[in-house]
Amino acid sequence: MKRTLIICALLCACVSASTFAQTKKKTTVAVKKTSLKSINAKKSANKDHIGTWKLISQKVTYDNGEVFMGDSSTVFQRKILTPKTFVVIIEKKIKDYDNKKLATSVAGGHYTLVNGKYEELTEYAAFKGFETMKVNYALTVEGDKLHTVGTVGGSTIYDEVYIRED
Repeated sequence: MKRTLIICALLCACVSASTFAQTKKKTTVAVKKTSLKSINAKKSANKDHIGTWKLISQKVTYDNGEVFMGDSSTVFQRKILTPKTFVVIIEKKIKDYDNKKLATSVAGGHYTLVNGKYEELTEYAAFKGFETMKVNYALTVEGDKLHTVGTVGGSTIYDEVYIRED
C-alpha cells in the first residue's frame, strides 16, 4: 500500500513539475500603435503558408546538370505546415499491394520563415542523416499554390509547386 502511494505521489510530482516548467512567463511590452500595424501585417502575410499541401510539380536539378521532372502522377508528396512545425510525407505505389500507395518516408520538425526564407530543422525522419540536413528554400504563396525553390543538404536544387488540400 505504501509503495503504491509513493508511486502515485511521485507521478503527480513529475506531472506537476513538467506542467510548471512548460508554462510561459507573462511579460508586458510597450509598443507604439504604428508598429502594431506593421507587426499584424507581417503576421497575416506569414500565415498564408499554413495548411496541408500536395505536390503537383517538381523539377530537380542535380550537380552534374541532369534534370528530373516529376508531377502528381509520379511523385506523391504532401507537406503539412502549422505555425511552427512541418511534416513531409512521401508515398509510393507498391506492386506487392496491388499498386496501392503507402507512406515510404516521413520527416518533420520545426521551421522558420522570415521574409520568404524558409529553413527546416528536421527533428525526426524515416531515413539516416536527417540530423545534419540543411533545408533552405525561398517560399512564396500565390492563391492556392505554394512554391519552394532551394536545396536539401547539398547543391541539388529542388523547384516544387504544391496545391492547397485543406
